[in-house]
Amino acid sequence: MKYSLLSAIAVFAAAATAQTKNAIEVIDDRVRSLQVSEPEGDYDFDPSELVYEGDSDIDANLACQEQNTNYIPSLKAGQYSTSAFHNCFRTIEQIFEFTDALAAQNPTLLTKFAISKTYSNNTIYGYKLSKDKGHSQSLYFQSQLHAREWAAVSSVVFSLASILDDIANNKPTAADEYDLYFVPIVNVDGYIL
Repeated sequence: MKYSLLSAIAVFAAAATAQTKNAIEVIDDRVRSLQVSEPEGDYDFDPSELVYEGDSDIDANLACQEQNTNYIPSLKAGQYSTSAFHNCFRTIEQIFEFTDALAAQNPTLLTKFAISKTYSNNTIYGYKLSKDKGHSQSLYFQSQLHAREWAAVSSVVFSLASILDDIANNKPTAADEYDLYFVPIVNVDGYIL
């Protein structure tokens, strides 16, 4: 039974992927993957005819980043979640600049640690938030497991900033009962691309 179920899953996966044409392209010096499903019927589709004409979301975010610079010097305990950092989606360098600044300003609460190396030899970093001597139980927060989940990073970093704000303002937090582990970008290679 165990093998027949696995065989059925394998056959289903093979059939599902047989209908998809995968292509890897280099666009703007970055590797991009395209998955184009073959249409049913007599439709003649040529993926090479796809043209990038700009993306208003990308352009708007780049403009936001240009308008919201110099947020590190203004970081203050109890006000991290109101930082201009949170106004835009950020690059990997900006994300680690911000979280490293939080760790530097809260050395007794927040520590940065290396988890592992990626296929491309980039380091995956995590942050441990722990009050007092630590706790026997932990909560784990991660984001950016898949390359296109870039919006999730903002949620995890904002959550970390908000919890640090609550600690600074003597409000109860999960850190009162648990050690908290934050990994803002699990798939570092996917986020860099």
